[in-house]
Amino acid sequence: MQRDDSSKRKRLGRRGFLGGATSAALAGMTAPALMSRAKAAGVVLNFSSYGGVLNDYMTRLFAQPFEEKTGIRVNFGGNASLTLAKLQIASGSPAQWDLVNLTGSEYLAAIDQNIIVPYDYSIIDASQVPPEYRGSHGIKFALYLFGMAYDKRKLPDDKAPRSWAEFWDTKRFPGKRSMYSNVSDGSVLEIASLADGVAPDKLYPLDVERALRSLERLGRQNIIWHTTNQEPIQQLTSGAVSLATAFDGRVVLANRSGAQLGFRAEGSAVSGNPYCVIRTSVHQREAFQFINYILNDTEGDAKYMELTNYAVPNMRALSLVPPATRALLPTAPELKGKVFLKDDIWWKDNLAKVTQRFKEWQLQP
Repeated sequence: MQRDDSSKRKRLGRRGFLGGATSAALAGMTAPALMSRAKAAGVVLNFSSYGGVLNDYMTRLFAQPFEEKTGIRVNFGGNASLTLAKLQIASGSPAQWDLVNLTGSEYLAAIDQNIIVPYDYSIIDASQVPPEYRGSHGIKFALYLFGMAYDKRKLPDDKAPRSWAEFWDTKRFPGKRSMYSNVSDGSVLEIASLADGVAPDKLYPLDVERALRSLERLGRQNIIWHTTNQEPIQQLTSGAVSLATAFDGRVVLANRSGAQLGFRAEGSAVSGNPYCVIRTSVHQREAFQFINYILNDTEGDAKYMELTNYAVPNMRALSLVPPATRALLPTAPELKGKVFLKDDIWWKDNLAKVTQRFKEWQLQP
């Protein structure tokens, strides 16, 4: 996504009347808009996200204070997907869901299919958002890491692998590794390339065959393929494996419940899910106002990151995040140059054939 809209970045930088966290959260709302709060009362934005506790956090930290300031209510639901987004424009009637949370590849497909509208950067102040997370039709939110997890009972931090090349070293670290079989949602081909010596800034376009040869070198007998995000956590905590690929948020939640898992941020893949506005929404302006509020509510953003370990790309909020949480946030300056941003454009263009090739490789004896 970092390459799809460089020409539009010159539109950014609106400062308006920013003067503190509250004003920043309302940046982009002109004086007439602020004076028309009563008119906005009664407007309901329907936001399709991923449900569960994340929606609870979004409601408490962002939707409720936004409604108090603007009179605009935000209703969160689940089942976010490109399929749901398509349904909003299929009938020609106004969309039932105004905003939808999409994955990186879904986001690009939604642009190609004219399902979502470009961001109005005269309403959305993206001055605190690093350029690599800004898109023409969305900003990556809830940024997360896909990387190396380990069982600290067997591998204390100072004994665990420090790179993917060491993760591949079965003599030094014997035993099976649990690895994610979804090559587009996870980043197994990317980490296999890193283990084979490819530099992070040279990963794309992926050399798929080289990545598969790297996996062969690791050894099929040393890999347990998992298909859900919770499986590697269960395998690590049960002692079935001592090394796995995993998403950082899953590790954090497991440790809060008493697990003793480590996570190596260096060498991880960074991904995030843009919040997108449906083309047939009749509340597009209000939707952009809410997105702007989320991105600029510094205290709310810091609390969200502390609760979820997902990064909001508001650089001003990082100083308010506890150090232990900040250490696993993709936006932390300490990780700059040590993680890589997953290339959604490459995956959109190559998803079908690479997925098929990977499945063929898995079935080989």
